[in-house]
Amino acid sequence: MVLNIFNSNLCILCGDSISDPVCRGCYLKQTEILLNDLNLPEIANEVILRKIKNNFPTENLKSTECVLCRKDNVTICRYCFSIMLTNLLRELNLSENLIKRFNYDSICEGI
Repeated sequence: MVLNIFNSNLCILCGDSISDPVCRGCYLKQTEILLNDLNLPEIANEVILRKIKNNFPTENLKSTECVLCRKDNVTICRYCFSIMLTNLLRELNLSENLIKRFNYDSICEGI
């Protein structure tokens, strides 16, 4: 599948339409809030956030604005972010129980 990277409403990972466009910064803020709610050690929070930042696609040729901050452009859909987040948490050997508590839906409640 060839994606048109200039189509401003398509996810750069899966190519599906982004219905609720949220930018990298806003996803990270919501993730940080949830990490704080889980009462993990601060170093664990820092490692998780750094891993997400390093793996989050930053291509930004799109013109779709974030519905939350209206500052940044959107690159991936909620579904792809949830898969990326779950995979990163598993790579860090977090328990499945903690991953379920850290589920993506609770991040999106604030979005």
